[in-house]
Amino acid sequence: MSRKLVSCLVLMLIAGFAFGQTASLRNYVGMISQGFHPDIISFLQKLKSEFEKRGYNAAARNLETIMKGDSGTGFVYVGSDGKNYILTNYHVISQAHTLSITFETLEGEKTKFSDLQIVAADEDMDIALLAFAGGQNPFKQGLSLINRPIEEGEDVYSAGFPGAGSTLIWQLGRGIVSNASVRLPPEDENDKALGPYIQHTAQVDPGNSGGPLLIQTRGVPTGYAVAGINTLSIRRRQAANYSIPVTRVRSFLDASMKPPAADQRPILEERVNAFIKGLSVPKAVYPHIAQFLSNTCVGENAEFAINELLEKATKTVRDNVFDRDLISIMTYSVAWTIENSLRSKSGSISATIDTITPDENGSYKVSFNVNGGNVSSIWINEYGYWRIRSFGTAASGDKTLIEKKEKEKTDAKRLHDTPFIMVSAGFAYPFDLGAAFGLDLTFKFGKYIGIGPRAYFGKDYTQVEMGIGPYVPIKIGSVALTPFANLNVGAMFVLNPNYIPSSWYNDSEEKTVIPMGVSIRGGLCFTMSAVPGLFLQGTYQRNLYTILGEKDKSFYPDLIYIGIGYAW
Repeated sequence: MSRKLVSCLVLMLIAGFAFGQTASLRNYVGMISQGFHPDIISFLQKLKSEFEKRGYNAAARNLETIMKGDSGTGFVYVGSDGKNYILTNYHVISQAHTLSITFETLEGEKTKFSDLQIVAADEDMDIALLAFAGGQNPFKQGLSLINRPIEEGEDVYSAGFPGAGSTLIWQLGRGIVSNASVRLPPEDENDKALGPYIQHTAQVDPGNSGGPLLIQTRGVPTGYAVAGINTLSIRRRQAANYSIPVTRVRSFLDASMKPPAADQRPILEERVNAFIKGLSVPKAVYPHIAQFLSNTCVGENAEFAINELLEKATKTVRDNVFDRDLISIMTYSVAWTIENSLRSKSGSISATIDTITPDENGSYKVSFNVNGGNVSSIWINEYGYWRIRSFGTAASGDKTLIEKKEKEKTDAKRLHDTPFIMVSAGFAYPFDLGAAFGLDLTFKFGKYIGIGPRAYFGKDYTQVEMGIGPYVPIKIGSVALTPFANLNVGAMFVLNPNYIPSSWYNDSEEKTVIPMGVSIRGGLCFTMSAVPGLFLQGTYQRNLYTILGEKDKSFYPDLIYIGIGYAW
């Protein structure tokens, strides 16, 4: 056999071996999918339906995609005892109510494992450790972790499932280590630097998070060993990708394998004290509160909280909260609602712990003294962190609050307590002049100022006026009471001489007398949402009329008006 032929065969064997090793990576690197809390799905479904009704089909489709849940990458790790785990990033699973992982072969066959359990997580390090449902151990082996320091300039590979639209596609990228140990500046200058990380140039796209950074290694089943976990990239920089080094991963695994402390109370107290400390700063604290909210708390209270924020928060707060992804909007809205419930009139929050009491289900009831008042909360252990399950009445998970809010909105639309136009007709009775038919028309400027004409038609007189004054709507549930006061300018045409003093005219004079002047009136309008727009009106009026140029000819008939009307 010629030397050239032997060389070709060797190269073919090496290529086939490399191909086989690369393909086998797919058996251990999978697509992680998270499902949201059922209440979040329900809320998103309502939004989707509302968008569809209004013709915003693109927005509805975006919500359909969001409801499928976020995704990322994870890989199999098998402990020394044979226990199977999945390693990934914390941010990949941080908003999950359910978790699954799917492995895809080179031929496109898929194997899915549902109901993954979160064993441990480190939010600061951005690592999470998952276990298979029911203690299953479907893998005899997983990816190996390297046992040596990584070197700059060394070839590395990123494995994962970045998205192409809504489809996740396997990708094995190649690059080099450009910085073996880098620390990144924190967002807050008072915090410590982030890292250390491995900086490399292997491809990392959205969906790669949680996937392994690999180095070709002899003597391991796949031909690759894990050097780190890909966690982030820097925008506006080319190929600046960062991985958590395997030394930090090992430290996390060692801590995760230890049994949890039998007495969780000291850990909870430390966590609660950190929560209290963050409330005392003289600025908005809802970003701080958001870090302590459980997924269940967000899911059960997001719909109510978003409505509260839209109605009551300042534009600055709304702009800050809504400049985020949808799930973060929900989280920050719940956090803002809690903050808003804690603020005193002076704007400060002073909180201390009253009591900490364990519950039967492993959670704790924590009572706070906040600005002199008591607030009760429930804390649960989520992913190894103590987080808020419910907080006072602001985040109680009470679904009737949403129903009440919807009823309030419906009632507000039907109540017509601040209309633009009010028209009424009814019975008028000026004292000493006899009954009359009355008409009242009011145009509203804003909520509180009304202006308009009114007239009273009696058998022997007619009174016309133009008035202006304040209207103050007071809502009491589905009822509105609107007290008002008017200053009017008008005239009265008196046709019957029996209604005026005889000294006002001589037999030769015209019998019609026209007193003019001002009047002051006050009254009350009553309306209910049960009959939209319909209102009852009661008025008492004091007339201060006189014959022009005749100081001694004053005319002061008081007047009562009762009417029924409609408001637009």
